[in-house]
Amino acid sequence: MVRRSADPMTEGETRDSPRRVPGARHDRAQAPRLAGERPIVAIVGYPNVGKSTLFNRLTGRRDAVIDPVPGVTRDRRSGIAEWGGRTFELIDTGGIDEKDATPIGRQVAEQATRALDNADLVMFVVDVHTAPTAGDLEVADRLRHTRLPVMVIANKAERQESEIGAQQLWGLGLGDVHAVSAQHGLGIGDLLDAIVAALPEPNPDQEASAPEVPALCIMGRPNVGKSSMLNALLGESRVVVHDRPGTTRDPVDTLLDHHGQEVLLTDTAGLRKRGRMRDSVEHYSQLRAIQAAERSDVALVVCDATEGLTDADLRAVDQAARARCATLLVMNKWDLAQPDLDDIIGELRAKSRQRPPVEVCSAVTGEGLHRLVPAALRLYERRRAHIPTRLLNEAIRELAEERPGPRRGRRRLSLRYLVQVDTSPPTLRLDVNDRSLMTRDYGFWLENRLRRRFELEGVPLILQVRDRGGGHH
Repeated sequence: MVRRSADPMTEGETRDSPRRVPGARHDRAQAPRLAGERPIVAIVGYPNVGKSTLFNRLTGRRDAVIDPVPGVTRDRRSGIAEWGGRTFELIDTGGIDEKDATPIGRQVAEQATRALDNADLVMFVVDVHTAPTAGDLEVADRLRHTRLPVMVIANKAERQESEIGAQQLWGLGLGDVHAVSAQHGLGIGDLLDAIVAALPEPNPDQEASAPEVPALCIMGRPNVGKSSMLNALLGESRVVVHDRPGTTRDPVDTLLDHHGQEVLLTDTAGLRKRGRMRDSVEHYSQLRAIQAAERSDVALVVCDATEGLTDADLRAVDQAARARCATLLVMNKWDLAQPDLDDIIGELRAKSRQRPPVEVCSAVTGEGLHRLVPAALRLYERRRAHIPTRLLNEAIRELAEERPGPRRGRRRLSLRYLVQVDTSPPTLRLDVNDRSLMTRDYGFWLENRLRRRFELEGVPLILQVRDRGGGHH
């Protein structure tokens, strides 16, 4: 799992010394956090006021899709920010629009409300040029009833005259007003000082480094049930689910406690062919989905059992492999159809180098869900495994006897020595007499036989070939 520290201050910014936020509401008693738990800061507001831009700025990430069209963010997303020796978890939410009565609009508002349940601090973001709008006032009224400490963030304050508009927001009665420009980084250092000062006092063990957490990414083509599966695994509605393809746009990170072990689950946007992307939002959603796979250990590629294994599913498997993820193929909607698994496995072996294992489930009925995380964690462990050099060289000798290396004229490829040089994913270095004799076909054959011998189906395997004297291939 990748958790990036943020150092978002731009050149020329100044920071006041840390201070307690005098105007923030502190009515709610805050229980001390357990060791290792981070304080939670929720970002809420009306649509299109710059919440995701602020999230990206504070976390130092670019996961949230940003677009001038309102309503791009729909799910709760989390990220880690660090400032002044303190780390805290940021929750980005979709815009709250009380007048949006559509099913997706209601689910987005519900997701934002759920984000407040565990928050220690709320950042209420408004557009300084238009605030307070009727929508801002509705959100403000909702926040007054939570009794949470609130900071008002007057965003898009690039010009000095914006300070006057920001001062008018004190009338909301919610707490200190901070004028910032999330896009340009203005005022972010002062804002971070204020956030850290307003957080609960840390537990002495709170800042201790956390153990590595397996990162699982849920990916696949649109409308195969990825978000429904995530919600079913978590036992709560964490992401917006709708039968219209493309509901999920940002990668959604969620921590799951699996029998005492923390696991990071990431739901991603559906993968489409490039020619079928309807707008820039879908294009950047695709990029974020692929980046989510690149920072994950295992990809759960979800397919629709009613349609069987499609070419689009095979492309998703290939994209996960290129991201160097271990891969588990999941046939969802097993309550509606049961295609022949032998045919699916045979097609995977023929068309996928990584040859992922297959699990079946139904996100609706819960059938088979209990097998998914254990199967993914087995792949996670295999991806990290180190194979003893003795066993590798026994294998390479037997494989050379089974199928001698290719030859050119009088010279034949000779396999000399095999050693593992890295893990996550497993990387093997093969010394040969002349690497120019290695053919693509023979290299694939060696890779597949090694994968089968050491139970690495579904795990990326990198085979580096070098002459005994030096150069890699």
